[in-house]
Amino acid sequence: MRCEEPRKELTDLEAEQLNDKERFRNVNIRYTDSAEILIRIEAPEMLRYIESNKLKEEFTKGFVAYFYDKSGAVANKLASNYALRIHAEGKTYMRDSVVFTSLNGEVLKTTELIWQENNGKLYTDKFVRIIRKDEILQGYGFETDQNFRQGIIKAIDAIIPADKLFNESESNGQ
Repeated sequence: MRCEEPRKELTDLEAEQLNDKERFRNVNIRYTDSAEILIRIEAPEMLRYIESNKLKEEFTKGFVAYFYDKSGAVANKLASNYALRIHAEGKTYMRDSVVFTSLNGEVLKTTELIWQENNGKLYTDKFVRIIRKDEILQGYGFETDQNFRQGIIKAIDAIIPADKLFNESESNGQ
């Protein structure tokens, strides 16, 4: 005896809403180069719009992207409650509780982040907060590479321990 899940029939309204779209559930996408995984994306649901020359993917229930280092270990994690990838632009727009977490515990939070895939840049003009072990950086406007190795906050406000602001020779009056 074969065990199968019962097939759910769509209502006319649900079928109409999926016109020119494909719906995927429990999405797991892997981006590789020479058989090495670079990025893995997981999402509970993805809608793919298949209109001519307007291919786009919408993650209406959010997504999580894992970035891998050269050894194959997860180096960084990026998540948001909503994302839209537009193929013709080569961009992914993330909105609603965008959170980036690095392996060393740094956390970036913002309301919107744009990932420009062709040059590997991520940026926003919105408010950002970066939380580190003993400091908080925040401001408006942020840009970084997709590995989050170097970033720029355009209008910055920071809480940094004094010993990090001034080295010992300066504090001793030398």
